[in-house]
Amino acid sequence: MPLAPRLNSPASLLRKLEREAYRAFHARTPLQKSDHFYNFCVTASSMRDYCHEYSGRTTKAQRKPHEQVWWRDPLLAATFEIANSAKHFELRDLNTGKPRSPSTRTVRTQKSSFVDIYVNAAGEHKAVQVQRPETWVTLSDGTRHELYAFTSAVVNHWRTYLASLGLRVRAQPFARLSGAA
Repeated sequence: MPLAPRLNSPASLLRKLEREAYRAFHARTPLQKSDHFYNFCVTASSMRDYCHEYSGRTTKAQRKPHEQVWWRDPLLAATFEIANSAKHFELRDLNTGKPRSPSTRTVRTQKSSFVDIYVNAAGEHKAVQVQRPETWVTLSDGTRHELYAFTSAVVNHWRTYLASLGLRVRAQPFARLSGAA
């Protein structure tokens, strides 16, 4: 039984993953962006355990085939490595205990240009160009993803996987997603 009462199923954890993605994308400072992105990766990594438990895979042998598939996906591997490298300080080979290099190539935060769109009561639009921090992840296969594309692909992976288990995840209201509720 989980100790976090609202995180009691893979579906509830997926909704948390969506909220973490929203927070990371909308963070205004490099520190906030990094914190929320790290939290996103920890939650994405935890999806594995929730899915194993939901499916009754409680032994290492039962989990191994699924883990191997997930680790071959560069997006998922990146979330696992980012979460574990921060949690454990250094990635290590489990057999030898020696430090190991991550397969994920880089995670960088830099200033980027965005456009804020404002609409007044009369329906008139105004576009304002702003500079904000953006996070880029370069995967093991060399592909480079900005934060929104990265988090969207990871969320979509887990949503599709849950659907394959027969779990439908209800969309959460925007107020809950954005933290307004």
